[in-house]
Amino acid sequence: MRTSVVGAALAALFVAAPLVGQGFFTDARSAGMGGVNLTLGGELGRYNAAYRAVPSRAVAGGPKATIPLPLGLIQFLHDHPNLSKDPLFHPDSAGFNPVTLLDLVLNPPLSYQVRQPPTPSNDVAFGIGKDSLQVNLMQMQSVVPADPFGFAGSSRPAAIEPSFHGVQVGVILWLNDEVNLQLGDSLLAFLKDAHPAQHRTLYNVTGNGIVQGGFAPSIGYAGRVWGDADRSLYVGAAAHYYLGLAYGSSNGSAGFTTGDTIFGGANPVTPQLAATTSYSKWGNTFGHGVGFDVGVAWVSGPIVFGVGVNDIGATIKWPNSRIDYQRWDTTLNKVVTDSSKLGVQTQTKLPVSYLANMIYTLGGTTLGADLFDNGRGTTIHVGAEQRFGVVAVRGGIARDQRKKVEFGWGGGLRFGAVGLDVGFFTSSNYLSDTRAITMATSLSIY
Repeated sequence: MRTSVVGAALAALFVAAPLVGQGFFTDARSAGMGGVNLTLGGELGRYNAAYRAVPSRAVAGGPKATIPLPLGLIQFLHDHPNLSKDPLFHPDSAGFNPVTLLDLVLNPPLSYQVRQPPTPSNDVAFGIGKDSLQVNLMQMQSVVPADPFGFAGSSRPAAIEPSFHGVQVGVILWLNDEVNLQLGDSLLAFLKDAHPAQHRTLYNVTGNGIVQGGFAPSIGYAGRVWGDADRSLYVGAAAHYYLGLAYGSSNGSAGFTTGDTIFGGANPVTPQLAATTSYSKWGNTFGHGVGFDVGVAWVSGPIVFGVGVNDIGATIKWPNSRIDYQRWDTTLNKVVTDSSKLGVQTQTKLPVSYLANMIYTLGGTTLGADLFDNGRGTTIHVGAEQRFGVVAVRGGIARDQRKKVEFGWGGGLRFGAVGLDVGFFTSSNYLSDTRAITMATSLSIY
């Protein structure tokens, strides 16, 4: 039988599935080189403080600016001309598929989809007896994660850091969120292996999550400490005094316990919930802590090499937090708070991130590689570009946080100060062994 309810529940549960890790490219040059980053500003400057001092001319041949051409939006609007009546967006429609919708949300259709992986259907088979229940999710079983899963992000969405002779003084905004989930053994067997429901058995999900944010006055330095214009060593460091505006975190277990009879008795299932929640809301005393960024960069002729580490020791202390201990009350049939602690000090941490990269440019040849880890797994990108007059040919390979290998290829044409780039890249997920192929297009200004 076709059911959107089960599908929607699965989509909500597995929002942290590897679809999150795919990302999307608006720079066709980077896409064609497997996602490698060749710009000393942007992400490289964000995660390696030393690159703030390295002159941009150290990497020759790159554009000064890139303007994306979102052909994917044209494709999407052609395929979905009337969003208000489109079955994809209506859970009560047979055409509703939560996996497709989730993929659309997590991967905005900016690039043109050359090949999409097959999406599992909404077909679900139920086996129901007098005292039995069995659910076969069929193709949707591939969505059910057997291992712990989740998502996380640590960003600086805005920064004002003017530089005076290598010294930067300013303020940054910071945000951090993380969710980790794990299906209990019984629930995993019920959903992924279609095991029948058992009597007096707990079916649950355990997890923890946090979201926090604030601003940080910062001071740093980036400059050349040795060498000349041809061979130089650059170092960078920054100290941040983190001020937290608000945070909330929770950890616990939620689910239900079956009764003596699957479909019978006064309580065929009993909800189960036990959670510890702590938070410091907006308007409370600021959280505070100190963290450091360090980086080093080596420039030798056509070679640029750098290593950076961010948010070292960034522990935030919240002096005016509240901790609630909550559970499901089977008598009242609602969540109740057993006890609370007010005005206590708690602490949270920002994940430490690491970036190492290399760029080689000589004549019309450009090679690049980077390795990045933000505490959720390591991503690797390796790419190359070769120019033949006005024509550029590119290729690359990448390994994502789930250790899946992806590919990129493409090319470009340059006419004076303007270039047109096209890049193809693959992406994959748990839903299919077939890789999707996406095409990115962009204009480059040299």
